[in-house]
Formats: sequence, C-alpha cells, structure tokens
Amino acid sequence: ADTIQTEKYLRGALSPENSLVFEARLVVDGHLRRNAFWQAQVNRLTRLYHRKQLKAEVEAVHQKLFHDPGRAHFRDSITSIFNDY
Repeated sequence: ADTIQTEKYLRGALSPENSLVFEARLVVDGHLRRNAFWQAQVNRLTRLYHRKQLKAEVEAVHQKLFHDPGRAHFRDSITSIFNDY
C-alpha cells in the first residue's frame, strides 16, 4: 500500500490533503522516507532509460529518411520547407 501511495505522491496524483498527510509521514517514518527516495530514483532512471531508447529510435528513423537514396524526394521536400524561411 505504501508503494502505491508513494507512486501517486511522486506523480502528483494525490489530493492536496493526502499529499500533506503523506509528507507528514515522510518526516516521521524513516523507512517510508528511504523507500520513497529509492522509488523516486528508480523512476528517474527508468525515465532516462526510456528517453535514451526513444532518442535511438528517432535517430534510426532520421537515418532511414534522410540518408537512404531511395527517399531523396522526401528529403528534398522537407529541406525545401525550411529553405523557404
């Protein structure tokens, strides 16, 4: 139950009243405070990992669209959009 509550707190999904109660619990409960800290770290690392994966996928699409000779027409169309400005 604390894990779910912590996740909701970290995502900002708790009501203001429940957030205050949770924050008060963090002050008095060292175990909850440590678990919340590590849960926040796991969330952060997960976001970074997915961000890195997304960047790699976007780069692969970019390489395919802009460096494949068979897609020269597409590349020229996109380039012309920016050349007009």
